[in-house]
Amino acid sequence: MIEVVCAIIVKGNKILATQLGSNSQHPYKWEFPGGKIKKGETPEFALTREINEELLIKVCPELKLEEIPCDYGFKKILLIPFICRIDQGDPVLTEHIQLKWINFEEFKNIDFAEADLNVLNSEKNKKLLLDYLGKNVDKSC
Repeated sequence: MIEVVCAIIVKGNKILATQLGSNSQHPYKWEFPGGKIKKGETPEFALTREINEELLIKVCPELKLEEIPCDYGFKKILLIPFICRIDQGDPVLTEHIQLKWINFEEFKNIDFAEADLNVLNSEKNKKLLLDYLGKNVDKSC
């Protein structure tokens, strides 16, 4: 099983969603940005590295959510999600074709990749994320 991290990046009461391109294993699906954990990396380190590579920003992982296994048939992943906030910079697309800031309720209307959708459909993750969004925390790492 491939371990993959993803960042649920929060700004105010909005969440960042990014859209994959045509050359992806999940063409035109939306996702939370992130990527594979390399040998020797902690999930937190992999997350900050991947987000810096994909969006040219620095994020602060604030809360680890429930891990979500997903079997796509051609690969099995364990998605490790973190609620994050931007610590430095503004997102710049380097691998994705589009980004948007959405309200939590909007995720149901967006064509997310299965694993990312399952993160938000998890009752435990949904509660943690909604609690976090409700606090609208604005603090430094």
